[in-house]
Amino acid sequence: MNHTTNPINAEIDGAWPGHDSNMPVADTSLRPQPDGLAPPAVDLLYRAVQQAHDTIDHLADSAAPTVRQLGESVAGAEASLQAQAQHLRETGQAWTEGLRDTVRGNPLLALAAALLAGALISYIAPKALKASPSSTRETS
Repeated sequence: MNHTTNPINAEIDGAWPGHDSNMPVADTSLRPQPDGLAPPAVDLLYRAVQQAHDTIDHLADSAAPTVRQLGESVAGAEASLQAQAQHLRETGQAWTEGLRDTVRGNPLLALAAALLAGALISYIAPKALKASPSSTRETS
């Protein structure tokens, strides 16, 4: 009988009190069958590993076009969003510059418009706060 030390548990064996890590273990895992073939467990394991490998390859091959298409869609959406953001920045800058030019050209009219806007906001804001459902409190 062929006796070897158990290499798999060599590190953990020391953790068991009273257990000798050099205890001989019969090596029956890869003994050839009488007719010279590999044990059935090894053949079964090999076929299972090969099927898993084939399945993973198939999944990777079928997912690759979808992942590529998704990446292209995301890149296209990113480019579109960047273009829209740049357009909005330019529009905001143009409006700001136009408003500055208007205020510089008509300072009294701008002051009157600001006073009117402030008065309108101060008139509407208290009514809006009273009508707001979050400002009403129920007492029990």
